[in-house]
Amino acid sequence: MQSLILAVDVGNTRLKWGLWQSGVWRRKGWLPIGEAGRLAEVVVPAQPMHAVVSCVAGEEVRAVLDAWLQRLGLAVLWVEARADAFGVHNRYDEPAQLGADRYAMLVAAVQLGLAPCVIVGAGTAVTVDALDATGTFLGGLILPGPQLMRQALGSGTAGVRALTGRVQDFPRSTGDAVETGIWRALTGAVEDMRGRLSRATGRPVAVVLTGGEGPVLAAHVAEPRRVVEDLVLEGLACIGRLAGWPER
Repeated sequence: MQSLILAVDVGNTRLKWGLWQSGVWRRKGWLPIGEAGRLAEVVVPAQPMHAVVSCVAGEEVRAVLDAWLQRLGLAVLWVEARADAFGVHNRYDEPAQLGADRYAMLVAAVQLGLAPCVIVGAGTAVTVDALDATGTFLGGLILPGPQLMRQALGSGTAGVRALTGRVQDFPRSTGDAVETGIWRALTGAVEDMRGRLSRATGRPVAVVLTGGEGPVLAAHVAEPRRVVEDLVLEGLACIGRLAGWPER
């Protein structure tokens, strides 16, 4: 049996975790970034041997989490994007500059047989990445997520503060205009990337969505589309499985 692996996805506002072993998630959960220390309540009883971590929350958060994981005696693999590894061919100009969360999603898509596809991570920020059938990451986009867009409009303009609205075909209120504009902007970015990838590969491609806003965005994206829960964690589990750690 493969050893129990702790997968940790440290985002901008939340820390997601999962305990993975032999192809099965034993447990999953999440914590606010400020309560990351509570992860010990889960980890200590489970006694994993290894941890695979993606962190985009900054060096201060990483240092605190690293010290904590080391005190627990776990072998820790901090995921960083590589040029060619785990089935992904990373064509970023500087491969290591690609965010660890985006890289983990690419690994998951390749290892789970989802390529070619456009991978959309929809959370605080929204990433839209193009992956071809050979596992080559061609490039991608980073946009503000829905909440950041609302905040930007609220703080940067006088007439749209504290307004709520709904997506409409033809918005007739400022709140509806804002909400419709946000989701159409995000959908347009996704569909534009899908069209570019389809033309580059000469075949139709699906959109794979994940993240807290993924299901909402999926409702605005054309078929074929698929929502995959916790795609970053899936990628971290794949990396852990392929890392060559000894079996328990």
